[in-house]
Amino acid sequence: MLNSGIEVEKAYAQKVRLFLQQNGFFDGRFRVISGSEKVVFPCIDMPKKDLVALKKLHSSVKKISVGFSGRPRKPRNMKQALFGKLSEKELSFVPSAFDSLGNVAIIEVPKELKGKEKLLGEALLEVHSSFASVYLKTGAHQGIFREEPVKLVAGKRKKFAIYKEHGCTFHISIGKVFFSPRLSTERKRISGKIKKGEHVAALFAGVGPFPIVFAKNSKMEKAIAIELNPQAVKDMEENVLLNKVSGKVEPVLGDVKKLAEKYAGKFDRAVMPLPKGGENFLQDAIKFIKPSGGIVHYYQFTSRKDPYTIPLQQIKSACSSLGKKFRVVEKRKVREFAPDIIQIVIDFRVQ
Repeated sequence: MLNSGIEVEKAYAQKVRLFLQQNGFFDGRFRVISGSEKVVFPCIDMPKKDLVALKKLHSSVKKISVGFSGRPRKPRNMKQALFGKLSEKELSFVPSAFDSLGNVAIIEVPKELKGKEKLLGEALLEVHSSFASVYLKTGAHQGIFREEPVKLVAGKRKKFAIYKEHGCTFHISIGKVFFSPRLSTERKRISGKIKKGEHVAALFAGVGPFPIVFAKNSKMEKAIAIELNPQAVKDMEENVLLNKVSGKVEPVLGDVKKLAEKYAGKFDRAVMPLPKGGENFLQDAIKFIKPSGGIVHYYQFTSRKDPYTIPLQQIKSACSSLGKKFRVVEKRKVREFAPDIIQIVIDFRVQ
């Protein structure tokens, strides 16, 4: 089969290639033919005026018909990789988003694609060669330790992932701890608000992403990082050493409620990225703040239609019960979660 091509002397080949690529005429489905004196570029049909402009680059430019050999094309997304393997209806349910933990991907599969998890995992590896493993999230975070249940669906089985963000490196035990790469922007945002010399209470600290990012990206004095999950604390201790922030981040194994009295009134700032049920710990978080006042970063999943009314009522109730006043410093949407649910954060000053 013959296809359109542009022939030009080798000395002017680069100029012609750039013209074709910049104007959308280069046909990437086929391989360029390179001879000893001339080069032929595969192209799609172009308007006469563009061909005239192309020929002005050099007198050797000529449009010809030639048989090109095909170029293997890597799929650009999962739907392309699954074309022909799933029905048209099934393709409409293929997820486009997933969590990336270094060379490990964690996916969620809708009920419409139940039984197709292995196919989806293999497609993801085909599209993203940087991944070595794909795990399926099999349920919500479980129990008081907030473990994330997962199972391997494609690639190599790994006990932990290595994840990097904002100049920090994290060792994360797969399926045994809570970790969200989707809060990366929040970690950096708060780092920019921390003032020199601040003491920070990092509550529900997990493997330590919030306090460690703070330590590497702000001038805080120190953070106490409280976590109830023993495996997460073990990972956090390793991450503190890995990131060389031993003097700034102190991992503490324990319950936020039980430790609130011990650390009461010692901190300028408290951050509480609990995935669910943060309202049950608002009073405790406020207790960590110095009598002179400080900031609490309160995260909550809320209705998309009215995201702030209930969280603000929760803050008001918690402050009132402790005889404290509060002022909202900032409130913002953090991320999408479900069709009618989003995650928000409210930064408020309590005194």
